[in-house]
Amino acid sequence: MCMLLSERDTGLAEREEFRGVFVEFFPRLRSYFRSCGFQTADAEDLSQSALWTVYRSRERFRGDGDFDAWVYTIARNLARDEWRRRGRAGAAEPVEESLPDRGPSAETVAAGREELSQTVRAFDRLPARMRECLLLHVRQGLSYDEIARRLSLSLPTVKVQIWNARRRLRSLLDSSHG
Repeated sequence: MCMLLSERDTGLAEREEFRGVFVEFFPRLRSYFRSCGFQTADAEDLSQSALWTVYRSRERFRGDGDFDAWVYTIARNLARDEWRRRGRAGAAEPVEESLPDRGPSAETVAAGREELSQTVRAFDRLPARMRECLLLHVRQGLSYDEIARRLSLSLPTVKVQIWNARRRLRSLLDSSHG
């Protein structure tokens, strides 16, 4: 009987501990999914799914990497899978041919894709800490103070990292255009 009580207490403790993870990550993940183009309700559903996966897979996190990165990898995979699922479902729907095409031309789309590809390549060339600070500021909307606390960095270091990341991105993009 003592064994059952201690197992139950352990499960309760794990759920209580995970409640903190949920409270911290749910708003961040909802914001991430919104930035991926999902409506608010879908972003909330996907956030819950991501956190449920984190909870179920918590034993697989070995602790040798960044927990935030692990959570966002799960979220990114969920977003990708959802867009793929929607793409397949959308392909089966009939297209209304009487609607005028107000979208960008094929040339504009191709140029946009090439520019995005160059930007991603330039971004990937940034040092990891610069990328991380810039992403937290731009994608997550975190203040410099919040980034400093989250990454255990000084405020001046965060400011310099973001400033250098932007400067280096500009330089990399200018060199790829020229």
